Amino acid sequence: MQHGDLYMIIDCVPADPKAPSGHKHNSRLSFELFSFEKSFIMDPGTYIYTADKEMRNLFRSTRYHNTVVVDGEEQNCVDENALFSMKPDAVVKVNRWLTAEDCDLLDAEHNGYARLRASVIHRRQIYFNKYKAYWVIKDMLAGEGGYKHRFDLYFHFAPMELKVRDELVIETGNESDANIMVVPLETKGIEMKIEKGWVSYGYGRKVEAPIVKYSKNSSAPADFSTLIYPYKGHIEIEGLIEKAKNNVTENGVIK
Repeated sequence: MQHGDLYMIIDCVPADPKAPSGHKHNSRLSFELFSFEKSFIMDPGTYIYTADKEMRNLFRSTRYHNTVVVDGEEQNCVDENALFSMKPDAVVKVNRWLTAEDCDLLDAEHNGYARLRASVIHRRQIYFNKYKAYWVIKDMLAGEGGYKHRFDLYFHFAPMELKVRDELVIETGNESDANIMVVPLETKGIEMKIEKGWVSYGYGRKVEAPIVKYSKNSSAPADFSTLIYPYKGHIEIEGLIEKAKNNVTENGVIK
């Protein structure tokens, strides 16, 4: 998804049983976001291989990507001792991909959590309004009712300062530069935590960077709706939130 210097790339790589799994990460439906010549939300990278088993497994884990983790499980099963192996559990299905002059819309899902005792399908819809320059992401977790899950939605930021606004809203703190704001559009039952994390720009090198985690304990179906807005200067966030909410319906994200 791209318009001018606003850019998002989403991982919808299909499962290919013939493809080697050695360098794959658990990044299905994860994304990276770049705006105003700056990386804001990014893939943390690889960092290291056999020299540090714990860090190797961390950087390829689901929670080290910008996606939803269900019950602390991996999208694709990983043997922590098999550092270049990953099972092909999560099959991605693209339900719809629309690109137009004024907007883009992706609707995709994966079944990596269908193997759980109470199965869950993660469906992600991403709407990009090119003219008003914002994204709305709706994560839908469908599954069997009556069983409570832990859902964690992760955002990995590039090394930068973060500020908390209105308890759940995250804003980057670049004083004289571009910023982004991450706003949950549905707040019921959601908790937010900023964690210490790492990003790696090359093998054997890592730098500290913040991770934002939104969590809820809920039976399925459950969902997260999130506004991401890159901007320069001052914004009136209240009006923007109302406009973004108009894109979200019970059935998904629409133009």
